[in-house]
Amino acid sequence: MTREDKTCAATVVAVNGIEGVRLENGWLSAVILVGKGTDVWELTYKPLNLQLLMKTRAGLSLCEGRDLRKNRLTHYAEDYPGGWQEILPNRASFEGGRQEVGRDREGEAAGVPWDYAVEEDGGSCVTLRCRLTLPYTPLAVEKTLSLAAGESVLRIAERVVNVGRDDVHFIWTHHPAFGSPLVGEGAEILLPKGSRAFNVVRYERERETTPAASFEEAVDAVRLPSGSNKDLRAVDPPAPDGEACYMPLKNLEEGLAGIYQPALNVRLLLEWDHLLFPCLRYWSNNDDDLYTVALEPSTSWYSDIGDCVRHDNCITLAPREERRFWLNMRVEQP
Repeated sequence: MTREDKTCAATVVAVNGIEGVRLENGWLSAVILVGKGTDVWELTYKPLNLQLLMKTRAGLSLCEGRDLRKNRLTHYAEDYPGGWQEILPNRASFEGGRQEVGRDREGEAAGVPWDYAVEEDGGSCVTLRCRLTLPYTPLAVEKTLSLAAGESVLRIAERVVNVGRDDVHFIWTHHPAFGSPLVGEGAEILLPKGSRAFNVVRYERERETTPAASFEEAVDAVRLPSGSNKDLRAVDPPAPDGEACYMPLKNLEEGLAGIYQPALNVRLLLEWDHLLFPCLRYWSNNDDDLYTVALEPSTSWYSDIGDCVRHDNCITLAPREERRFWLNMRVEQP
């Protein structure tokens, strides 16, 4: 791919009073909220001026005027604005199980400002380097987001370290929620080869009486709480009585998923380290208030940290131990 404007640039911006950094080249523009969790708030494919991420009606307005250094969000979805959050930790257990991050406090990293620095390399590359030590869970994270000239790829690389005195068990998830017009009727959801759905809602309701393998389902016929079936590869039209679907996928043979919208001739692809993140969490909603498909690379298909530990389905770090992860978001017109 080539475009006349091949240079990369970074600009400090403010969104509803929240500090952000815009990274852009000839293909992509990404606004990262360093003042709130390093959320990717805007992601634009510039040749079509195509906004890729979903935003709720309220957006960030409910965070306006809130000092997140003194009054952080307690949950990544508190006053949920849409966009792309870093859910670290999704759940966690540490200090020998005496401390836990549960359902009510998921995603500390998404609710506070991060320290950051911008590096520009003569217009050929621009990199945003971010750092944070979590306020509760003993984890420190370094994160870089970068664009290179001539590429329609946002690259993310991360390093997480246990800075505590005991082992930390945790779930780690990226939560990009995509919106219209990329998400719409006729769009094809591209799922990793080998994917099998794990119906975690049924599992949590029936696990005491049903063998674990019984909760695996084909991705083209998952069972929703209403009793209806859904093909995860298709996008449902908006409807007043639309139904949400949350379905983790396991057995991934690759870290590759995305959305193809033939009406725009645009394909968005997520590529990631599926050995560290062997799950893709699928979330969709199609009611009048929220229309989205989220494709969420994750370490775990269980929701409860106790289940994750018992089934070796989370990251466990000893003191000073680290893990590194990478994820790329690519947009192309095939």
